[in-house]
Amino acid sequence: MGRISGCGPSFTQEYAVTQSTSLPEGITLRPATEADIPEMMEVINSAFEEEAFFVNRPRTYPAQLTNHFRSGNFLLAHNGARLLASVYSEVRGERGYIGMLAVRPGHQRSGLGRAMMLAAEGALRSAGCRIAEIAVVNLRTALPPIYRKLGYHENGIEEMPEELRVKLTMPVELIKMEKPLVSR
Repeated sequence: MGRISGCGPSFTQEYAVTQSTSLPEGITLRPATEADIPEMMEVINSAFEEEAFFVNRPRTYPAQLTNHFRSGNFLLAHNGARLLASVYSEVRGERGYIGMLAVRPGHQRSGLGRAMMLAAEGALRSAGCRIAEIAVVNLRTALPPIYRKLGYHENGIEEMPEELRVKLTMPVELIKMEKPLVSR
């Protein structure tokens, strides 16, 4: 059983790391604090560089991450002192939201993204969430099949929020996906 400390009051501190959610060798998880924002920005913005063909600005900036700390939590994966990945999660009653999954280039396709998703799902499950929700940009066509393999299914399309539309160089929609976190 892994441990997350320092999370918000609505966030349960424990998450299970089982055989199916084991981390790659040498990787440790810990909750983020606002002091981590500069390093998080580096990882998040480099991981999302492949969106440059439809976004005219970096993926995130300090004020956005600070606002996310007010409504949810970030989980970080390190190898020693080096930040390799982060993921955001937010408890919304019986539903939980997972977003901004970022794995440092050079460490992608290593199983770390999957492990981060499973750890975030475990934390949401422990907090009482019954469903995990994600949103995937429709132009990132490789992502829905990856999330389907993790048990997510599409449940709608929505427009990009206004504050994010100003960054776009072409029309974009969000594919809403969800996954049950409890057995039925």
